[in-house]
Amino acid sequence: MAKLIVGLLLGLFFSCSSNVGMDAGTLIQKTVTAHGWTSKPSKINFDFRDFHYEVNRGAFGIQYSRENQDSLGVTKDVWTNFSTFERTLNGQTVALSDSLQMVYANSLNSVLYFVQLPLGLQDQAVIPSYKGVVEIDTEPYHQLAVTFKQEGGGEDFQDQFCYWIHSDRYEIDYMAYSYHTNGGGTRFRKVRSKNRVRGILFQDFDNYKPLEHPTPLERLPLLFQEGKLQWLSKIENLTIEVLND
Repeated sequence: MAKLIVGLLLGLFFSCSSNVGMDAGTLIQKTVTAHGWTSKPSKINFDFRDFHYEVNRGAFGIQYSRENQDSLGVTKDVWTNFSTFERTLNGQTVALSDSLQMVYANSLNSVLYFVQLPLGLQDQAVIPSYKGVVEIDTEPYHQLAVTFKQEGGGEDFQDQFCYWIHSDRYEIDYMAYSYHTNGGGTRFRKVRSKNRVRGILFQDFDNYKPLEHPTPLERLPLLFQEGKLQWLSKIENLTIEVLND
């Protein structure tokens, strides 16, 4: 009973001390600053699984790309200003249907969205909602729920996200999301390592899923602490480079 009372008092203390003056917009700005994204670099490149990824920003706008090499040669995907997609094989354009272009573009965007977090939380299509402070492994975290407007929210605008941001460091240590493609699913991620490159914080994660789908995102930290999530994979970004013109 004594431990329960202490835990409740600590939770109340965290909630009162960390909630003062906090709202979704303020939390996002503090998190963007803590992660080092106050300015956007002209180029980022890294390796993730079998692909080499690049983000390029310039007078032309923004360009996402990835390439890999297999027995057929070098395949490269390029998505410019989130509107024009092209796939090449050994330098030759590959004809793709509109639906396949969207599938590949969404796959490319998904990886680069997570790598550049929390930058994407500032997108105009984001609908953020501040949910107060919760405790995970005895540490206090601001909870931020995110949904998306249909206009500008892409093909996956119905997806939902939740981020747990440390109340002192303003770093994203946990996140969760539910998605609807390929039958749908729910994922929970916990930071496994951190790496600052030229002031920008890049994070690797352990990737989990609940035993049942759908599971409310806000329940996932508790299920994680109870050992009731299934580990799926490591999310690791290697050989990261950040360049500024």
